[in-house]
Order: sequence, then structure tokens, then C-alpha cells
Amino acid sequence: MENDTLSIDEHNIAHSQFTTYSYETDCFFDARLAFYFQIVQEAAGNHAAVRGCSIPTLHKEGKTWVITRSKIEVHRYTHWPEQVIVETWAQEPIRLHLPRVIRSFDEQGGVIFMAKTYWALIDLESGRPLRPTTMSERIGLPSPEMQMDLSLKARLTYEDSHCTTLVSYKPKIHYLDTDSNLHVNNISYLNWALESLPSEFRNRAKIAEADVSWIRQTFSGDDITVYTGCEDEKILFGDAGLLYHKIVRKEKEGRMTIVWEGTTRWEKRAVLRGIPS
Repeated sequence: MENDTLSIDEHNIAHSQFTTYSYETDCFFDARLAFYFQIVQEAAGNHAAVRGCSIPTLHKEGKTWVITRSKIEVHRYTHWPEQVIVETWAQEPIRLHLPRVIRSFDEQGGVIFMAKTYWALIDLESGRPLRPTTMSERIGLPSPEMQMDLSLKARLTYEDSHCTTLVSYKPKIHYLDTDSNLHVNNISYLNWALESLPSEFRNRAKIAEADVSWIRQTFSGDDITVYTGCEDEKILFGDAGLLYHKIVRKEKEGRMTIVWEGTTRWEKRAVLRGIPS
């Protein structure tokens, strides 16, 4: 992914621009949701890097960043070769998390998507989270008039939803699924969940909102299974609705650990292309 520009304004908001390349689109030339998640990750990383808080820099200090939750609202999907104009900033810590907003627009000023993300600062030796206050000071906060409510409500879990499991899928963790932290990169979890769904459903529908949490780190060689369910057993024959997802890891002693879970709300593809239904 190429970040065409990067600048930081007087409010400490980072501005960048990305191109919707053909390899970031699906068979209809609509952007993939993973492309938006990549933008979220890259825009946050670039802003932190300019402020001396990149992952390579933090590794030298015995720390690293991990994303723990992301909620993205998609207004529409761009098409090849549209430009995606992005702005992002961090805000005051919420407990042990540094929250960040990422907003994107097209060249006419129309909203493409908005994401709220929670990042945790981790001690590499102990694996425990650190208080991010110092990091928020290093990155810098926006002026008061630009700050938003970044609190995220508790999300209904897979088990508590009492949904019916519709599909299960056992992905193999490949070399390129891992990143500089030596664990599976956050985008791979999303890709596995989507890969489990039938292509006919994905041809008809796209995600309008995703709210996902990374609960445990996973690594190459882990035995994982993806489950997707819904309260409506016929959703995959339609083009809209709410899906529940979870990824579980089988531990050596046989018990199952949830490592990732979330929800995705789907709409008819034409609605999210900006085409009248």
C-alpha cells in the first residue's frame, strides 16, 4: 500500500492520501473492506512514526503497539482508481487504551468511512499492557474542538447472542499472515472471517459496519477455527443482516480459547456503491 502524502496540521491531525489500486478491489472493482482496515493501520502507524512512536522505534524501548478493538462505519466503497483522503488523530487514554479516530473522504468531500480504534501499549518482556499516558503526550492530542466521543459500548458476544452457527472454517496461518510483532496481523483475522462466507452472498452484499476485537495473540502453527452465525438462519440466501463471528484456538491440553470476535452488518452491494437500488 502506498501513502501518497503525509502532513500534520496545527491541530495535530495527520493527513494522508491513498489510491484504490486494482489489487485492493474485488471482482466488481469495489474496494475490499480489508483495504479500509489497511488504511486504518497505515494512517495510525505513519502518524505515530512521525512522532517517534513507530513499532520499530518502540521495539528498541522494549515496547510495541497492538490494536485491540476497531469499529468501522462504511458509507460507501471506492472504485479503482479513486483517491481516498484520510485524517487521523489520537485522544486522551481510555483506561489502558489509546483511542484513535480515522476518517476518510473522497475528492468531492463525501464521507467514505469512519473508524474508532483502541490501541494498547505492550511491554515486550512481560507481555502486559502499559499505561499509554506518555505515548499520548509524545504523539500529541488535537485541539479541544476537534476531539470526539471515542467510547465504544459493550458488544453482544457470539455466545450471548444465541445465534445459530452457519459456517465454520479452519484457515492455515501462512508466513505472510505474521507481522513485525511476530504474531498474526490484525487484518488476517478479518480476511479469514470473510473467506468463510459463500461467494454468492458476498457478491450480493457488502459490510456497512464492522465491530471487532482482538482478544489473544495468535502465532504461526496455532490450530484455529472460524465460526460465523446469525439469529436468522436464512441470512446467507439474502443480501442484508447482522452476522456474529468468533475465532477460537485449540490449546495443547484441548481447551478452546476465543482469540477474536466481532459483528458485521451487511447491506445490499448496490447501496454501498452509491447506486440506487
